[in-house]
Amino acid sequence: MRKLTKIVTAVLISSMISPAVFAAENICTNIINYENGTSCIATNATAENATQAKSTGNATSNMNAKATTSYEELMAQYNKALEEYNTLKTELEKEEKELAMLKAQEAELEKRYNVLSSEVEALKREIAYRKQLEAKIAELKAKLAQAGSKVEMLRRKFMALPKTYRVVRGDTLWGIASKSYIYNDPWQWPLIYRANRDKIKNPHLIFPKQVFTIPRNLTAEEVIEARKQALKTPPPPGAKVIKVGPVKAEDVPKTATDYFLFMNK
Repeated sequence: MRKLTKIVTAVLISSMISPAVFAAENICTNIINYENGTSCIATNATAENATQAKSTGNATSNMNAKATTSYEELMAQYNKALEEYNTLKTELEKEEKELAMLKAQEAELEKRYNVLSSEVEALKREIAYRKQLEAKIAELKAKLAQAGSKVEMLRRKFMALPKTYRVVRGDTLWGIASKSYIYNDPWQWPLIYRANRDKIKNPHLIFPKQVFTIPRNLTAEEVIEARKQALKTPPPPGAKVIKVGPVKAEDVPKTATDYFLFMNK
């Protein structure tokens, strides 16, 4: 019985070892065939695995190259952006400094602006005033031209008045001076008396046919003095007297000609 058990055990062991030995022999054979370049299933599998490993290595290398290129580009872009940023920052700081300076000067500028505004307004008022003066001057010039024409006309009339007078019966120096074409003022008879002292001994006594000089180119002082002398001497009998006072200097023009033009206007 024990002997039979040993035999069965040996058979079982043998049956288990045989497949293993066969498999080992196949593996050894495959190894030899791989070394000799013979294709087999194991060899093919090993080759495929090698190919896949090589492809994976190449892809990794390409990815590393691409990653290296992208990094360089990013660094260049970064440096460019940084340079632009620094430039803008410098410009901003400059503008901020200028703005701060302008703000510091704002009060002074506003003060100067107010002064200039006041000066401009003053100049505007002055210009308006000058325009008014120009208009007034133009108006006065027009009036002066009219007055000048009138004065010239009266002057010609005055110069055309007689420079001599022939005495007729009943004349007196008072009456002669009162005639409109002589002096138109009886109180100016002393002017005729002084100009004809060689012919008149007594101002109250003149004779017909006497020819007296009638002075025309007189001064204002002579006119004033003549009025004073006439006021001291009583008028002749029967004369129509108009009460007058002394001639005031401010009432007499600078020339007697202008005075008599004034008296005859």
